Amino acid sequence: MRINTTRFGEIDVKESEWIVMKGSILGFEHLNRFVLLMHEENTPLCWLQSIEDPALAFVVVNPRIIKPGYNPVVYDGELEFLGIKNSEDIVLLVIVTVRSKPFRLTANLRAPILVNAGNRTANQVVLDEPDYPIQYDMLDHKTDFDKGFSDIGGGMGGLCKLPLTNAAM
Repeated sequence: MRINTTRFGEIDVKESEWIVMKGSILGFEHLNRFVLLMHEENTPLCWLQSIEDPALAFVVVNPRIIKPGYNPVVYDGELEFLGIKNSEDIVLLVIVTVRSKPFRLTANLRAPILVNAGNRTANQVVLDEPDYPIQYDMLDHKTDFDKGFSDIGGGMGGLCKLPLTNAAM
């Protein structure tokens, strides 16, 4: 399927690459089909591009890269909802907000997107854990970020499509 995005132009997306939201992303309940696109090859940041809304793409990252030791409590019901039967199928993503003045990168550690890498379904989960902030400052924790990236090496569980430089048509 060919989709026309405002950010990346026209890209080819196979249905097998879709991530289907069984729940929703807060505030975007009407959108449920996305594709994960690499930002660049040597960066942990990806784009979660809506297939239904060409103007909507979230910057996302594996939270264990920016906060090593990130281990939220995910209840059995949430795993069952997505059909997750083993831990190898779990991929966590968090939405990153980029502000320009002053430059700031924050990640929402309180509401990760839980993805079943096996069947490519997902749901945003709101955690009850106050230790995980809604605006985790990635630049204030750059040392953790560098360590996490080298330890995990990107860690998107094979969900990312080709880098955008190769995927854009």
